[in-house]
Amino acid sequence: MKYNRIVINLLLSICFLVGCDDKEFGEGYDLNLPVSVITDIKPVTEYIDGEVILTGKNLSDVTSVFLGNISCEILEVMENGLKIKIDRSAERNKISIVNKYKKEFESSQYFTPLYYDVEITSWPSKLEKGKTFSIQGKNVDLITKVQINDIDIERVGNATPQKVTYSLKDLSLDATAVITIKTRTNQVLVSSSIEVVEPSDVFVPSSSIWLCDFDNINPIIVEGNPSGAGATYEAGTNLSGIAGAFGSYYTVKAPLGNAWNGVYQELVCNNDGKGFDLSSFTKPYITFLVNTNGKQGYFNPRLTVNGESGDKHFTGQGGEYNDNYKFTTNGWEWRSYDLTEMGFDVSGVVESIDLLIRGANVGNNNSEAFEVNIDQVMITDGALLPTVLWDFSTKPVIVDGSGELNSGTGVTTAGEGEHYLTIKSTNVEKWASLGKITRENISAEKYANSLYVNFLVNTGIDGAEGYAQLIFLQNDSELGKYFKGENVYGDDYKFASTHGNWEWRSYQIDPKAMELWSGEATELDLMSPFDLTVEFKTGNVQGKYELNIDYVVLTAAPLDNK
Repeated sequence: MKYNRIVINLLLSICFLVGCDDKEFGEGYDLNLPVSVITDIKPVTEYIDGEVILTGKNLSDVTSVFLGNISCEILEVMENGLKIKIDRSAERNKISIVNKYKKEFESSQYFTPLYYDVEITSWPSKLEKGKTFSIQGKNVDLITKVQINDIDIERVGNATPQKVTYSLKDLSLDATAVITIKTRTNQVLVSSSIEVVEPSDVFVPSSSIWLCDFDNINPIIVEGNPSGAGATYEAGTNLSGIAGAFGSYYTVKAPLGNAWNGVYQELVCNNDGKGFDLSSFTKPYITFLVNTNGKQGYFNPRLTVNGESGDKHFTGQGGEYNDNYKFTTNGWEWRSYDLTEMGFDVSGVVESIDLLIRGANVGNNNSEAFEVNIDQVMITDGALLPTVLWDFSTKPVIVDGSGELNSGTGVTTAGEGEHYLTIKSTNVEKWASLGKITRENISAEKYANSLYVNFLVNTGIDGAEGYAQLIFLQNDSELGKYFKGENVYGDDYKFASTHGNWEWRSYQIDPKAMELWSGEATELDLMSPFDLTVEFKTGNVQGKYELNIDYVVLTAAPLDNK
């Protein structure tokens, strides 16, 4: 033992005198580190999204699997084996692996992926000059080429199996056009003749993209470089002492605004490095809730596109707001700003959308305290234009029925205020009415291009089910809206169980596709006022009924991101 210690000390002394570089484990040392080896691939041909088994040696040490340069998800680690998933973008190649010792190995066998045929379920009904259009269906991400009148056109953004978007920018078109598609299985799919029209402001908004809500989606917090008299600040969730708009919110406050002397903090939103695909958006807006608690505060967005970052500022948005490089509110207020009008390039993938919290005109040659509270930051396709019908801060009048505030089974508040409405019964029959609430004389001119009814729903935790329907009353006619099947929520004349969680519902209202329940109207006239009734109908629910509902709001873009 003494001899061993002498040898070790001698070696350490030599290393100290000669100089030894620190290296990562396994790097540059003449050690016999384990190599992971693939001996067999089964099967050697499989459809994309399918599973493949790799067998060999030391495969439990493998950290990454690639088919060519395409990463494959490791589904299961088995004894001397790996189960992997074939990525949808895979092409014929050898399979390579990398293990935790950074040892690489490439198979001698080739793997050949198989592809599905593309099925188009929705061609564009018209093409607007200079804009984008989408093709919807099954496996549309396997489209390899799209031509209009024999001219190749470029895809924009990321394709999904259900939807892919293409750009008509700088393309000269006649009065009609034909789309030709080629796919990985060598299909040639041709549309019928499609009308080409001038650009319009009327469009179906894309689903909203949530950047941060400070409950489930949080940004990366980066400390800034404030200086000057207003450099001292506090930051964190729920520091203001005010009630949240929807659960938690983010606060930055200081005894004095630091004007333009640096940034307090940066809230970095990059979707875990994947960025945000805005290619299908017609009018991308940044939308958020802000509350300065009677003081003054500010932040502004910074976008990174193709590796280049730039920030722009919020002013009055054409007179809609009184912002002038600062916000002033006495409660929570929604804001929506047109990113294109602000000067951003948002035609494709945006790598990062960040918020720079700074003094700006707060503390600019004055002595105002700084405070800003932020929540529900999202990208909407168009301005949100919210009209809150019920937030249930007080119990509404329920006609021909009864309900209570905050009486859900195992349900806590939705985070929006302190109350929600509960309608429940221990035993109901199908299509019974449990009461109605009505908001009268709603002005809807601002929803001429797009109208959504949004609400938060919760069916409790004891297996009960709930449902409701909408009735639009205008000029002695009743136009109805059921929540039928074939929607992203799974609702089918009853709301899919939320298992005690609050979930958003955002349903678009087509004024020309309403059901006439009484009267003679053929459509809902958004240029004239109407009454809106929520009827707590049992629909397909039989047995236990429970519906907890909160924050019923009209918007021009969906609040939900589905």
